[in-house]
Amino acid sequence: MIALHRPPSPALSGLVELYWYYAGWAPGHARERLLPSGSMELIFDLTDETRGDAFLVGAQSGAVEIDTSKPQTLLGVHFKPGGAFAFLKPPAHAFRDEEVTLADVWGGLARDLREQFLASREPEAMFRRLEATLLRQRVRDLDRHPAVEYALRAFQAPLAASATDVGDATGLSSRRFIELFKQQVGLTPKLFSRIRRFQHVLRTTQPRAEVDWADVALECGYFDQAHFIHDFRGFSGLTPSAYLALRSDHLNHVALPD
Repeated sequence: MIALHRPPSPALSGLVELYWYYAGWAPGHARERLLPSGSMELIFDLTDETRGDAFLVGAQSGAVEIDTSKPQTLLGVHFKPGGAFAFLKPPAHAFRDEEVTLADVWGGLARDLREQFLASREPEAMFRRLEATLLRQRVRDLDRHPAVEYALRAFQAPLAASATDVGDATGLSSRRFIELFKQQVGLTPKLFSRIRRFQHVLRTTQPRAEVDWADVALECGYFDQAHFIHDFRGFSGLTPSAYLALRSDHLNHVALPD
């Protein structure tokens, strides 16, 4: 298997987390549960030259299951939260919890790109073409609205302020702040902040062989154990102990037993 990650150029470093390529990806189990991160993804399926497509995956509000039973070759863009908005005419919340065919968004360009990638199969060339395409497809300013930018930074903190407090700090009305955030990120500020806190739990526990979940809940800002368990199960579909038994080296990929 080939697994490659590449950072974007400085021009897109505020919007794109990384470009990635997996050839012959076969994790050894039939299904995985993909956990929500608050970001969006662009994926080109290059497994079969005669079948396959390109997809835009919106910000997810919960876990989704994916088929990993057969080897796949995939090329993609992992956006930072709010990063895909600059390249899409519809608002980001139009794609919430959706996986749409990229041709429905970019038209024939999506099919042309996939054909070019199939003809090339050279990862570095594909990464360069992906970035060049994003720069050409920009339909909005590359800078997020200042209020959204501020909120995203605030929600990254391990013990972030509440969505209400963050919204108040922007100086906008609650309604205006929520609408702007949804348009650019794809989720409401409250839901996004909960997902980022859940992600903080995953990062905190990843290096630990044994976990005291009560301590983790307190460390990550949950009011009590019941609140923590409710959110964890809501976003992962698993109890914390079940997640610990099934987790992999990839933070948001959980192997499901046959």
